[in-house]
Amino acid sequence: MKFFGRILIFTLTVIFMTSCQEKEEKYGLNIISPSFQQVYDSISTGESGDKSVLAPASDYRQALNDETIKSIESVTVRDDNISTETAREIIRICEKENIPVFFLMNNIDSRTLDRYDKAFSISADYEYFGELFARKIHEMWLENITDKNGDQIFNFTVIKPENISAVQQIFYDSLLKNIELLGVPLERLDEVTLSAREAGAYCNENKDANEGFVILDNRMLEAACREYQPFGENVEITGISFGLENTLSRYSFAKVCFVNYNEYFSARNFIMENIRNNEYPFKDINYSISGKSVYIEPTI
Repeated sequence: MKFFGRILIFTLTVIFMTSCQEKEEKYGLNIISPSFQQVYDSISTGESGDKSVLAPASDYRQALNDETIKSIESVTVRDDNISTETAREIIRICEKENIPVFFLMNNIDSRTLDRYDKAFSISADYEYFGELFARKIHEMWLENITDKNGDQIFNFTVIKPENISAVQQIFYDSLLKNIELLGVPLERLDEVTLSAREAGAYCNENKDANEGFVILDNRMLEAACREYQPFGENVEITGISFGLENTLSRYSFAKVCFVNYNEYFSARNFIMENIRNNEYPFKDINYSISGKSVYIEPTI
């Protein structure tokens, strides 16, 4: 009996240890497009226990396949260029194994998400962001923005990258429309396409004619702010910035609409925790929700 008792104890111990090992091996898989190298660098060196792959979503099979699927607890994808076909295939694989999947981007339509109850989109409403930022410019006009020539008109130049993204264009169009609706008299003096290394020099050379510059690119904003010699103490450089930290906040002459990528992952973590606890996915979540999409807020 003692012999069989020892065998039973040994067997139970092995089963318990195997079960614990399986739980420890579960991880969240992050598939991050090379366009978001900064995001990848940040999350891949964190302590979350996630595994991150720097690859376009279309290459998902290198990390999401029959060999890895049993060890994956959730899948998160960050790629603005993902196709509907790829998104649906990722959802199909995750649904088969009952794994939650999160798309941290704007271009996933509700019909794709509705294919699976644990497929979610976490994104940003850039048209709304443009409206919010227009309100800030309206608030700052003639108080924190200097009317350099005294004509009571907000004269500005738009500086954009050669390949402007869809979200940058949506933000800019909304910004202009809402500034006008709010009654700020404005005149766009120019719209120029520059590289990051040209942005600072351009702003310095044209600052006398412009009350402000609207810059629609992260690298341009950073370069312009580093090199800019302000006209006075008020805001002269505006725009939209994306990242993990608002490094432009240290410049008193700059005011940006900052989209914090950390918020995307925070929202995902809230939903994932609710799922683990068998709760409603959006319980106590402090974000705007529409269907199965969560919308983060900017910092202005």
